[in-house]
Amino acid sequence: MKTKIKNIRNLAIAGIMGCALAATTTSCDDFTDIQPKGENLLASTNDLELLLNTDSYDGIMSNDFLIIGSNIIYNYQNVPSLLAVDNKGRQALLYGYFDDEVSLNTIAALTNSDATYTYCYNIIGRVSNPILKQLPMAKGDEAKKNALKAEALVARAFCHYVALQKFAPAYNGSNGDQAGIIYMTEDKDILQQHEKNTIQECLDQMLADVNDALALNSLPTKSINYMRWGKAAALTLKAHILMAMRNYPEAEAAAKEALSVNNNLYDYWANAVETTSMYNPTAPPYMKEAHDDRNIDESLFIIPNMNFLLWTSPNEWDAMETNYGRRGLNETMKKMLGMDYGMVYVGLPGWDSPYDVMDQLYTNVMGLSIPQSYLIIAECELRAGNIGTAMNWLDQLRAKRLPSDFEKLEGTVTAKADAIKWMQKIVASEFVWQAWTFVWRKRWNTEAEWQTTQTRTLGGKTYTLRPDSKLWIFPFPVNATEKNSNLTNNW
Repeated sequence: MKTKIKNIRNLAIAGIMGCALAATTTSCDDFTDIQPKGENLLASTNDLELLLNTDSYDGIMSNDFLIIGSNIIYNYQNVPSLLAVDNKGRQALLYGYFDDEVSLNTIAALTNSDATYTYCYNIIGRVSNPILKQLPMAKGDEAKKNALKAEALVARAFCHYVALQKFAPAYNGSNGDQAGIIYMTEDKDILQQHEKNTIQECLDQMLADVNDALALNSLPTKSINYMRWGKAAALTLKAHILMAMRNYPEAEAAAKEALSVNNNLYDYWANAVETTSMYNPTAPPYMKEAHDDRNIDESLFIIPNMNFLLWTSPNEWDAMETNYGRRGLNETMKKMLGMDYGMVYVGLPGWDSPYDVMDQLYTNVMGLSIPQSYLIIAECELRAGNIGTAMNWLDQLRAKRLPSDFEKLEGTVTAKADAIKWMQKIVASEFVWQAWTFVWRKRWNTEAEWQTTQTRTLGGKTYTLRPDSKLWIFPFPVNATEKNSNLTNNW
């Protein structure tokens, strides 16, 4: 069924747009050239809805987010050997946190393409904007038009949000006039070379898109499928945008409204079972919880990624809370094999991986979920000086992630510095193997009391990623910058 839908969708896309990236110039013909007798193939709301059933979201995630923001490496090769050579490749430069001018320029030159950029702008240019431009002329009732418009607006805001996180500096309260990314609205000609919008303009426009979508009051409470948008997901996205804007009171309000729509947290330890290794009979039994993020109610909008050999640094492991669900119950190579698998295959002594050869589990690597609202509310309360309330929100989340005898933070953690450390610990625990650690830490790195320095040891050498490193801002891909001279990197 997915293949059939995809083929239909591709035919529909061809009818309205034969162009690739929305933010760069191309040499493709106008779509009207292939319209039969001058009629657009997307003539009704039912036709336009096909565009929303896109699987392009699956391509948004790139391992760049994990390498830089989460102290995670995805690789089959011996990583220390990659770092030992003089002429290092792009991955090696990222693995070793090389951020001198020469290394940054090399990374940029070797970034021929970028999945995040390509897929974000493909969705914007092939799904959202065609729907928004064509809806006024389409056949269908107004209720259906509003529903499609709302989803298209949220999708556009989300894709711009992800792109902004990767390619632009985090907003620090005073750099809003600096260049960000190109914000492509439906009125912009894709054949023109547009200039980058400022960070503030990007944030303002994506917030306006989400607010306009919510004002239509037509998003379903629960999304139609994992590729589609519902009200809780839209509100969670709004909360993220407001956090990026440093508007903490409104971010908290949006997160609480999202929870009023869906507050079904998944309970890890209630679903845990004891298991033994099928590979090493002498290995001790361990607790395992093998859920798939695609199949639980706390996932609001899903970008799935298989938990496949994502090697986690011991430093990152130590940054998490012991027994926290995602750390303590996702099956790891060490438990499954009873050995240090990393040392044998990829030269990463002490590193670990969540790979489960039996269950092939997927994590919601950069989608939207209920726990994000808990963390947003906790941080907002902490920033407002309400430490007890902030810890209570963390405890509510921890109650679904830890064994029932866990020690509560509320009443125990009373100093702001300690509360910030716990906030950072739970974010690391909740988002391990996800891109959201990158988003949270990049934003925190703009503030002295919140920022952190990451380290990783490879081949006996320790590498350091400073909070102000330019590696937190990735270069635009060459296949985009060659087509638009305005698309300069934001270092």
